[in-house]
Amino acid sequence: QKDVDDRFRSNILEGSGMSVQCSKTQQSSLEEIARAFLTSLCTGANANEIDKLYQLLEPEKYFCNDVIWTQGDESESLKLIVDGSLLSLLESEDGARESCYPGSIVGELGLLNGTRRLTTLKVVSDEAVLYSLCKEKWEVLTREDPKVARFIDVIAIRYLSHRIQHVSNHNLFGKRSLPV
Repeated sequence: QKDVDDRFRSNILEGSGMSVQCSKTQQSSLEEIARAFLTSLCTGANANEIDKLYQLLEPEKYFCNDVIWTQGDESESLKLIVDGSLLSLLESEDGARESCYPGSIVGELGLLNGTRRLTTLKVVSDEAVLYSLCKEKWEVLTREDPKVARFIDVIAIRYLSHRIQHVSNHNLFGKRSLPV
């Protein structure tokens, strides 16, 4: 699973040609890192569009074992992981799990279509810094600037296509299959 996560994360960052590493020893501020991740994720966005998205985000800090949300909770936001690692857990008999790393967005599906949280999300690193886009700001953005809101839609489509391909490959070829 780690190889799949690393490959997916590096594919996300390739969009802008940037190589973004997020660690506590890095000289850049968290704001610069968040903007760099948005630039990487929002292929084709100009500086004003990135700035508009960034201005809607609220920074949040969490600590090891904090639960960000629980499976079944109402979806109120999406989160951009800027620093730290999270674990998404399916609360069922199979206990599927997915690691979430800096540069990834989580919770996008629930925000876009209003579904309840499909997994429980918790912090597994010592600390995590997330930038959150709440439902209210998302709704204003979709009304006032649908072009900028479309970048979030495209990210969700990209993530969903990755997940579908991964599940399809897993079902066809077994656990060792990677999406292509």
